[in-house]
Parts: sequence; C-alpha cells; structure tokens
Amino acid sequence: MRVGKLLRFLAILLGCLLYAIPRWLHEEFGRVSIDQVLYHLRFGAAGVLTSDPEILHRFLWRGLVLPLALAALLWGLDAWVRYLRAHPEAWPRPWLRAAGQRLLVVLRHAAQHTLPRIVPLVVLGAGVAFFVDGFSVARYVRGYFGEDYFTYAYVDPARITLERGRKPPKSLVLIYVESLENSYADPALFGRDLLHRLNALKARPGVIQFEDYRELMGAHFTIASLVATQCGLPLKSVAMYGGNVQGERLERYLPRARCLGDILAAEGYTNVFLNGPSLEFAGVGKFFRDHRYHKVMGREEWIAAGEPEAGMNAWGLRDPDLFAHASSELEHLMAARRPFNLTLLTIDTHHPYGHLSPHCRRQGYQDFDGLVECTAGLVADFIEHIIARGWLDRVAIVVQGDHLAMGNTSWPRLVQNPERRIFNLFISDDHQLAPNTGVLTHFDMLPTLLDFVGLEVKGDRAGLGYSALGPLRTQRPADRIARMSEQLMNDSPAYRALWEPLPEAPVAVVPAATAVTEAVQMTRIGHAPGSGDPVRREQHIDP
Repeated sequence: MRVGKLLRFLAILLGCLLYAIPRWLHEEFGRVSIDQVLYHLRFGAAGVLTSDPEILHRFLWRGLVLPLALAALLWGLDAWVRYLRAHPEAWPRPWLRAAGQRLLVVLRHAAQHTLPRIVPLVVLGAGVAFFVDGFSVARYVRGYFGEDYFTYAYVDPARITLERGRKPPKSLVLIYVESLENSYADPALFGRDLLHRLNALKARPGVIQFEDYRELMGAHFTIASLVATQCGLPLKSVAMYGGNVQGERLERYLPRARCLGDILAAEGYTNVFLNGPSLEFAGVGKFFRDHRYHKVMGREEWIAAGEPEAGMNAWGLRDPDLFAHASSELEHLMAARRPFNLTLLTIDTHHPYGHLSPHCRRQGYQDFDGLVECTAGLVADFIEHIIARGWLDRVAIVVQGDHLAMGNTSWPRLVQNPERRIFNLFISDDHQLAPNTGVLTHFDMLPTLLDFVGLEVKGDRAGLGYSALGPLRTQRPADRIARMSEQLMNDSPAYRALWEPLPEAPVAVVPAATAVTEAVQMTRIGHAPGSGDPVRREQHIDP
C-alpha cells in the first residue's frame, strides 16, 4: 500500500517537473531544442555553477520548489478523494437543492470510481505532452530517420585550397556580440535606433552589411554559433555516445573537424580569444584550445591576471573591461608584425535581464534598451579606435550577433518583428569588395571570413557554407535554406565521425647519442633542453 502511494506521488511529481522545467527554460532562454539541452548536460553543467548565480536561484525556485509544492497539493487532493472513496460517510450532507444534489452525486461517483485512478495519469500525461511539445521531441526523433543532409552538403575544410592575392592576407578582428539582432535598430519598436553608433559606420566606404543573416537550428545558441561560424557545421547533441564511450569520444572537441583557428594557424596567424565568462561554460574554452587558439581568456584567467573579482558581473569580466583588455592585446599583436586573429565575445546583453555596468550607468542608461545601446557604443568605440590608429590597411573587422535575442525584457517588442535577423558588419579598406548574395547563414561565415582577409577559397565552399563575398563562382541550390531548416539536424554518420578521436601519433625513439647532440646544439643557441624550440613549430594532423 505504501509503495502504491509513493508511486502515485512520484508520477504526479514527475508530471509537474516535466511541465515546470521546460517552461523555466523557455522563459529563461527562449526557444530551446533538445539538442541544446543534451549538449549542455554534457559540456555546460560545471560552467553553470560559475556563471550567473541568479540563473541557479531562479531554477531552484521555478524549476524545483514550485513544481514540488504543486505536486504536494495535487497529491493531497488525490489522497483526500481516495479517503472519501473509502469512507462515503465523510461526504458533506446534501444541503444543496435538487440540481446541486444531482451534481454532488456525479462528483461523488467520479471521486469513487474515476478520479482515484486517473489523477496521477492525467498529471503525468499532461507533463509529458508539454515536454514533448516544448522541446520538439518528435522532430528530434524523426531526425534519426530523416535524410542525411550533412553528408550530402559538407565540404571538408581540410581539403579546400586557399589562394593568396597580390597583397599579404590581413589580420582579423572578429567580434561576437551577445544576442545582437537588427530588430534593435527599429525606431517603431524601441522609439529610437539602439544601434545608431554601429549603423553610422555603414556610411564608410568598404563597409558591408548582409540584411538577411538568418539563424538556423544548430547555430541558435552561443557555443553553437561559434562552432557554426568557425567550422561551417551545426552543433548537435553529443549524447550520441553513451557511458565510457562518450568520455573517450569527447576528450577533444570535434577533433576531426578543421576550423577557422586551425586554418589560420597553418597560415602563420596568431589566434587569440577573449571573453568575460568562465571558459568551462558550454565547453567554450575546450573548443578554442582544441582548434589552435594560442591564447584563450575567461573569468578564471582574468582573475589570475589580476582583475578584481569584485568588479565583475555574475558571469565574469564586464564588457567595458573586456574591450580595454582587447585594446591592449591589439597593441601587442600589431607590434608583433605578424598576422593574427583576435576574437572577442561579449556578455553584458545576456538574457534575461542583462548586466548593466558602471560604465553604462554613468552614461545614464538604466534599462535593457539602454544596455543594448551602450554595448553597441562600446563596439563602435573599439572599431573607431582601430580606424583612428590607421590599422585598417592591415586589419579586417567583422561584427556580428552570436544569435538572435532570447527571452529578455525586450522580448515582447522583438517578437513583433516578423523578419528578425542577425546584426553584422564587415569593415575593411577594400572598396572593391562586394557581396554576391543577400542571404547569409552562420555556416557561410567560414569561407566568407577567409575570403575577407585575403585567403581566397577556391570553389567558394567550406563546411556547409558558401562564400558571400567576391564574384559569384558557385551557384547555391535554390532550396538550400529550406532543406537546411528541415534536414540539417538529422542524424549523420559523417557528422558523428567528426567527434571520433584521432589515432595516437607513434612515439619516436631517439637514440641516446642523437639526444645528446641535440641537447648540445640547443644549449649553444641559448636554450636549455626542454625549454622550447627557438623557432615556433606547429603540427597539424589533417582529419
């Protein structure tokens, strides 16, 4: 009997949790896919604890406490109905009129024969239905049986050919702005153009903007957008492996994919990634380190470098401080006189409430709209600093939102725009460079970025993308966007193969005499054995 009561309570509780947790996720993060949830369960669980503590507090309250209270209430109601079934004399005396008495008879019959059996099932069923609908579970399951678009469309970046022009390739400054979209520039929605500082740059010669930069599944949250733009492929669930096999497969991040950092490093670039939050969150640090970024900075690294933790927001380094460090880093990179890729990721406009810095408060901004306007100004200041230093002849600049805004306090106005698009700017001194299409996706960014810095992609294809700049040499299929929207997240053996570990390199056995000779030579040129080669040598194993 006690086991039966426990099972009934657990069924009710599970139903409440299946309703409350998806609802909290959608309120907190907007549209959330099952791939996104499964990915963060693998890579993001540890990082959540070091990110915004308010997220954890809201989850505990809305995702656990409230559903637990509701489950207790429903279980109490169920227990009371079952008690009345066993003790009919406990029912209140019929004091209603004839119609009321008949209703009471119906309720009594339901309580005695129907409700005791169906209350847990109804609650559990409703929770399951909400969960399945909220996370598009049916679509996720269909993906295992749908057409394999990825294998058909993917062009391995390890096998593309790059061609340099007459001028040396430029360095790249790539700025991902959290949740930045074109809707914020609409005065009809916000009363003014919140992005006016950035939009003013479009009047300069050599500035390109793609008005139709679309967000597709597999690139719709931060780490997914980073992978999509730098590798030309979507980020799908890594729950395709189980148990120890998963740990083995995920020891390195997409080890058989060749991404922007790998390509640029092979071309002699220094790759640097700076952001404010912990690198543990969502595996961001692991991704950049595994794809040949030489310097990767996040919350813990900034603290170790002397940044006071008291001056940070809940996620980590504030955006004004991030750009201050980026300016200093840029000075060093420019002085080194070798090509570089400086990639930045902002955080202050993160949903749901954002993080208004003292810098923005001093300028009079008080709400989320002001925070967006202030952040756009910070980005514009950084770009104008590069232009004022006369570096645009050596540096190409790209600004883009990482994804569309999610459930922030401006959400009711954002969703009034039926054509929401990712904000983007391409800034250089090349006045001849022109777009060859009006439509852009995250997956097109890899070949487009390479072309933009002067490393022409022969055939215009890399990953799932097409270069959007320069002469149109390769036609895009007319149904490309529609097919990607429908089939991109389908199961693909070729995609799973990108997570397979690389074969271990054989360990070379060096004869003792050779080792001694090399040590003597190293000492003669001023390096102690084991301290590193005087000439930087980087090895890349093509997948």
